[in-house]
Amino acid sequence: MSQGRVIKVQCKCGQLLFKYFKCNRGRLIKCYLEEIRQDYTGVIGLPIGSRPRCIGCGKELGVIQIIHGRPALKLNQGSVIQIRT
Repeated sequence: MSQGRVIKVQCKCGQLLFKYFKCNRGRLIKCYLEEIRQDYTGVIGLPIGSRPRCIGCGKELGVIQIIHGRPALKLNQGSVIQIRT
């Protein structure tokens, strides 16, 4: 069992996007789709190459890519805020 914590990921506009299990320290650069615990924006299930947007303000969050053999949301830096829970 890996150590880590569940964090809330919000857009800069304040819209809650999803809750994510983060196992490492540091900035949030990518979010593996299988580690998203609660999805409020519909990121899970999007095809590779799609660019999800915030449901509040419409800002682009990043792009869905395969990283280390796993589907992940590669975030645009400065588009989201991580909040410890």
